[in-house]
Amino acid sequence: MKKSKFQNPNKLGKNIIREIFCLDLSFFGFICHLVFVIWFFSFATSNAAVIGSTDDSMTVGGGARPIGMGRAFTAIADDCDAIFINPAGIAGLKGPQLMSMATNLLGEVYYLEFSGAVPTPNGTFAAGYITTGVNGIPTGQVLTDYYDSLLTLSYAVPLARYFTYGKNLYAGVNYKIYNRGFTGGVNQFATGQSADLGLKFIISQNLSLGLCRQNILPVSMGGVIHLSAGEEESLAGITKLGIAVKPTVQEKLLVSADIDLPAESGRPTTAHMGFEWKENKYFTFRGGLDQSVDPATASHTSWNPALGASLNYFGLRVDYAYHAYYNDPGLATQYVSLSYIGEPLFSLKGAVN
Repeated sequence: MKKSKFQNPNKLGKNIIREIFCLDLSFFGFICHLVFVIWFFSFATSNAAVIGSTDDSMTVGGGARPIGMGRAFTAIADDCDAIFINPAGIAGLKGPQLMSMATNLLGEVYYLEFSGAVPTPNGTFAAGYITTGVNGIPTGQVLTDYYDSLLTLSYAVPLARYFTYGKNLYAGVNYKIYNRGFTGGVNQFATGQSADLGLKFIISQNLSLGLCRQNILPVSMGGVIHLSAGEEESLAGITKLGIAVKPTVQEKLLVSADIDLPAESGRPTTAHMGFEWKENKYFTFRGGLDQSVDPATASHTSWNPALGASLNYFGLRVDYAYHAYYNDPGLATQYVSLSYIGEPLFSLKGAVN
């Protein structure tokens, strides 16, 4: 009988080191190792001089389901919405998924969001697209339109696909391409790129943890927005930490909490709390509190309530969310997203049992 390498506990440390430092020469193994090198290297790389920093449109929340939970979704991240919050979550998908969302933010800003994910035996590949903006801005005699679009290409996989250790650990990466500017009375444009890296650790069926470092790409590696005037803006980096708990005494309930740690010292830390109650296979209800940064000061925050519900029928899911902003009921926004959840395609290699 073949002897297992786990039979000798003294070899455990050597096996871990070997798994970490020995590269898998396959294409996907190379990608997995490269992602981790970039992640750790980005924290040690200093930024070049830029004129300021800017946010990206992913901060809205990524689908009506996460928004209805106060955006406390980093450790849940179990459907196509995960692309915009924690890409590691799509590694657990068994079948293809599609999601679209449309809303009008604060009564003035149009916002459209699309995403799709396809799992394969070698991991899940996905793409997301966000377009937002404001039309008819007064600028002299000619009105100006502002546009802002984001294209996201994603890959996620259970680490057990490449390592002996990591059966309950998912890893995911986003590569993001930005395009924004003004047309009409003012003509300016800007383009840029960045990346996100996420982890999801499933401790048990009742407890999971999430981590996502958004905009990890430093300026020295091209993680900037290039303005048409020749200047550059860095992209605000955020580290998202999350926990999700399904109490053993009530399996219909899912509770989650997130904290967002900004990379820049001048930005406040924010938190998010939410719950989801799955009444049956058709109806789900949710609510939460979302701590948002006041755009007028960029240093003060406000807690805003969020509510939501879902109707799921044979693979089609309609999500609704209501979200207040800045303690002003007049700025409350309603979100509706439509999702398709496909049938399982295969048994995913390296997935949790």
